[in-house]
Parts: sequence; structure tokens; C-alpha cells
Amino acid sequence: MTDNIIEISKAGLRSIFTANKYDDEILDEDLSRILFIRNFIEESLLSVKETCKGINAEEYFNELKKYALELFLTYCEESIPEEEKNSKDFNLEIHRKEDKDYFNYIYDNLEYPE
Repeated sequence: MTDNIIEISKAGLRSIFTANKYDDEILDEDLSRILFIRNFIEESLLSVKETCKGINAEEYFNELKKYALELFLTYCEESIPEEEKNSKDFNLEIHRKEDKDYFNYIYDNLEYPE
């Protein structure tokens, strides 16, 4: 049952990243997108805790946050211009680390890093 609930919630997270297909002003800033993700995860966690007593809440939270981060990293990678990707100095792992730190900072602090 835990896997089913997690998969349903993952579908909700995926919709956050496809919103721009329908309206390019929806969640057009990283701050808005990450705060929306945080709210989605926290609200769904509360709902799961209240209605699904057999679900491991910590596992649910960790899986959703990990999945949201994966989606965000993919989203960031897809937005890197081709010229940059093709340059000699390009290092995807550095970008991924920076994007991961950025996501976690906003998620934890509710603001852009200074």
C-alpha cells in the first residue's frame, strides 16, 4: 500500500513540472516551484498520516522529496543551453551538485540563497 500511495503522490509532483506546457506563467520561478513542491509534500504527508495508519510517514516523505529533487535536476539539465553543454569546460556533475544544493536551500529556508 505504501508503494501505491507514493506513486500516486509522485504523479502529483510530476504535474508541477509539466504545468508550463499549458501556461508558461505558472510556477515560472524556481522559488515558486520549490515552495509549491514543499507545500505539496508536507500537505500530502499530513493527509497520509491522518488517513493511512499503515504507511511509514518517514519513508513516504523521503521518497517524495528524493523524487522531487530528481525531477528538479532533470528540469535544470534540460534548460542548459546546448552551447554550454557542448563546451570543453562543461561538467554536468558540478551543475547537478549546485542545483541540488540550491533546491535543498530553498526547500529548507523558503528563500533564495544569498
